[in-house]
Amino acid sequence: MKKHKKALGTPIVVLGMHRSGTSLVAGILRNAGVLMGDKFLPPDEFNLRGYFEDTDFLWINKGILESAGASWYAPPTVELILSRGEKFRRIAQKTIAEKRTKAKRKSWGWKDPRNCLTCWVYSEFIQDAKFIVVVRNPMDIRLSLLKAHGDLANWDSVINLYYASVDKFLQMHKNQSLNVSFEELTYKKYSKETCTKILTFINKSNKFIDKIWSGIDFR
Repeated sequence: MKKHKKALGTPIVVLGMHRSGTSLVAGILRNAGVLMGDKFLPPDEFNLRGYFEDTDFLWINKGILESAGASWYAPPTVELILSRGEKFRRIAQKTIAEKRTKAKRKSWGWKDPRNCLTCWVYSEFIQDAKFIVVVRNPMDIRLSLLKAHGDLANWDSVINLYYASVDKFLQMHKNQSLNVSFEELTYKKYSKETCTKILTFINKSNKFIDKIWSGIDFR
């Protein structure tokens, strides 16, 4: 009798603008047992707990944006992403295949805010993916960006472009997605409920809830 090949784990991709709380959500996933990568962008003065940002995907995303003559704070159009990102499809496919193989049947995923823009290049290889979209009051995102990066860009415009790309992508690809509110996640009255929603979405047991909830900084 022919043995059926065991299905590999579903990828979980965290999306959201820089300074919106994506690092917090990625940290929650990691604490829940999701394999979020081996080598992360190191912590700094603006994120002492760390970014949980897999550098394998970070460098691919930076390459795509640079190839389009753009950057994370000066986003290109979707059309430019698709045309200039074509040469990165093979490395994206290879990286995803390696992550899947390493994870086997375990949950795995990654986080990089740039994926709000570059998700179009990855779409063919993660059609089974689940997406967690982190949302935060745009004024608070802008104030945090100003503190970290000054007047580097028109932040209101950049924030709109990031989320517009995500909305269009998810409407076209119909993947499972969950919106997570930064405010609810960091407000003690609602945070446990929000953590439970995340665990349910990624098919994880609520046995992780106390570990996750105790790790949230409510200051």
